[in-house]
Amino acid sequence: MPLVGLLGVTLVWMETRSSSSCGLHLRSFGQTLVWMALLVGIVVGLVDPLIQPLVDQLTDTKADYSGYGPLLGNLPAAMTLVAGAWLSAAVGEELVFRAFLMHQLHALFALVPGRIYFASLTGGLVFGLMHANQGISGIVVTGLVGALFGFAYLRSGRNLWSLVLAHGLIDTWGVMTLYLGWY
Repeated sequence: MPLVGLLGVTLVWMETRSSSSCGLHLRSFGQTLVWMALLVGIVVGLVDPLIQPLVDQLTDTKADYSGYGPLLGNLPAAMTLVAGAWLSAAVGEELVFRAFLMHQLHALFALVPGRIYFASLTGGLVFGLMHANQGISGIVVTGLVGALFGFAYLRSGRNLWSLVLAHGLIDTWGVMTLYLGWY
């Protein structure tokens, strides 16, 4: 995933010749932390405890995390997954789904009033579908989080660093809950 993301960012840079368009422009540390904290707070404090159970109930399914069963009480496996999640998901997925895809969708909806919303929802749909292995509930919730991340990316002036940090922390939280058996 990181290699695909680098290819996508390279294509955006070749099109625009701008590190800002790719989300790679360095932002203020404070702004980055605020966006990161906001996203982590929404996902860990709202999506996980409230929206995920609601979607599970409405779809009469649960997100399928059965493939992560071996993490229960297995610290070496959990730490290995956290490291992989930071590289593949936090860095790789943010490069692909935010730096590349959101740039393309934002341009695609250029003439549409409210294009940030259309781009965010479309990006969320694609992001959710890429997580189909989690079942319908996982697709819906991951799609909602993807739309939130897409919106935050565009609204923050394409602050990719805050999304990478937020994604990594959220995935670390998720692995920890699997390790501890909270799911």
